Amino acid sequence: MSDEIYDIVIIGSGPGGYVSAIRSSQLGLKTAIIEKNNNLGGTCLNTGCIPSKCLLDSTKYFFLSKKIFKKHGIFFKDLYYDFIKMMDRKDKIINNINNGIKYLMKKNKIDVYKGIGQFKGKNTLSILNESSFIEKKNIKFKNCIISTGSKPLKLDNINFEKRIISSTELLNIKEIPNNLLIIGGGVIGIELGSIFNRLGTKVSIIDNTDTIISNMDISIINEIKKILNKYSIDIYTSLYVKSIINSDDEDNVLLSCKNSFGDIISLKGDYCLVSIGRKPQTKHLDIDKIGIKHDKNGFIIVDNYLKTTVNNIYAIGDVIGGKMLAHKAEEEGLYVVENIIGKKPSLPNYNIIPSIIYSYPEIASVGYTEDEVKRKKIEYNKGIFPMKALGRAISSGCTEGFLKMISNKNTDEILGVHIVGEHASEMIMEAAVAMEFRASSEDIYRICHPHPTFSESFKESALLNFENKSIHI
Repeated sequence: MSDEIYDIVIIGSGPGGYVSAIRSSQLGLKTAIIEKNNNLGGTCLNTGCIPSKCLLDSTKYFFLSKKIFKKHGIFFKDLYYDFIKMMDRKDKIINNINNGIKYLMKKNKIDVYKGIGQFKGKNTLSILNESSFIEKKNIKFKNCIISTGSKPLKLDNINFEKRIISSTELLNIKEIPNNLLIIGGGVIGIELGSIFNRLGTKVSIIDNTDTIISNMDISIINEIKKILNKYSIDIYTSLYVKSIINSDDEDNVLLSCKNSFGDIISLKGDYCLVSIGRKPQTKHLDIDKIGIKHDKNGFIIVDNYLKTTVNNIYAIGDVIGGKMLAHKAEEEGLYVVENIIGKKPSLPNYNIIPSIIYSYPEIASVGYTEDEVKRKKIEYNKGIFPMKALGRAISSGCTEGFLKMISNKNTDEILGVHIVGEHASEMIMEAAVAMEFRASSEDIYRICHPHPTFSESFKESALLNFENKSIHI
């Protein structure tokens, strides 16, 4: 097998990697994938998206049972949760999906190599033992896709140890913290904070900005703050971390911060989650040796074809930066493979990649924010329709949130949609499809939406956009 030449070798088996491998094989290319971990699926499956959504769903059901179901006439005599069972369920789901990916590799005749991929040349990879780094074998390729993903960023001079942890450790924790400190708002901080808040943990989110989450519409940011406050999650903004110390008795962690006035604020918790972002995983690849360039933060530089500075080597997903989302990596992987085979696909439209926060209610966003259209000096209309005016929202009992649509004032083309509400993660795709085909807000209004549904908020917001009227408000 070491003498074989692969049409495509993919390094990393996360969503971008394994999807690329499947598509490559479907198109008749001889394909191999290299993965250093025991399980395929990358961070998303094993320590990120899937485990967090498992726990978000489990704790959501507990929260609804405790706080909401009585409004529906549903009562429990002895309601309690079993955290061990929640974690077991999460692990079983991860294992099932892992087995599914293994099956897909076998079904599509993709060779899977366990180990660390390291470039030996522009057409050769060494596969190293993941623990000893001893070379096991070499494989040759015509094209290669780097899809090695990212890992949590650390604060300067502060390591992940004992009670200072990353999202990876928190998603595998054996006990419920009494008091959880989270450094960094963002999607990870908000989602993981929500999980443990529902289980009775006192949660505090500390962020060095005044928004707690970046790159979302200001109306979404304000709504996030209201949601977190409603569930008694403490929010500390514009605070800069000075130090985090594991206490001598190892039962808690001490956090020292400084505000914009120079005042020192001290906080104490059982654990401190550091979720300040992620950095690319390129260690051991030896990309410098073969001339692959990267920026000052380590992200691999690619051109408009996602090609690195080496002509036959591509990079996708978190390792090239941008939105660090599984679905972005998948689209990039499909694009690269189809481009290699000569199908001439279109590069993913990076402005139409939805972002989601799986809070309760959910938050979803696609396209330009209001601040962005202002900065671009685009004249615009906006329509904001509250969920509380929808029959479906009223009957379900989840009336929080809104749908905000932004459109070009002169052409009526939809530029952005931002949703807070039940099923927002599914509804956002109507916006993405509409924007991909450059639909106008009037186009959406003219489409018959089923009643009663949350999707009717699209129709109502669209009417507000182009005519400044609404049927139900």
